[in-house]
Amino acid sequence: MIQATSRYWEKVRSFALSLPETHEQICHGTPACYTGKKFFTRIQENGETLVVYNDDRDAWIESDPDLFFYTDHYKNYPILLIHLPGVSMKSLKELLVISWKLRTSKKLLKLHQDL
Repeated sequence: MIQATSRYWEKVRSFALSLPETHEQICHGTPACYTGKKFFTRIQENGETLVVYNDDRDAWIESDPDLFFYTDHYKNYPILLIHLPGVSMKSLKELLVISWKLRTSKKLLKLHQDL
């Protein structure tokens, strides 16, 4: 398990687990939050980069390329990477909700349209 997780992951975790029917488990050796059987966010091994699903990542990257980016590994996937030390809680929450919505079931999404 990664050492730097607690400081940044706890912020992510506390909000992510407040989303409907979300649970935590390990994904690729690091903590992650899932909706059903699908992960929607996880922290990377460095403890400072968060992985989220996002279908508008280019706009986020354009808005602040120091905070938002992706690597070649994620080039063909709707994944956005977030540099946690610099991101605002408002943006972090927005991105977690977006990611949750992209990964949750249609039934659950319909029940929670207010998110």
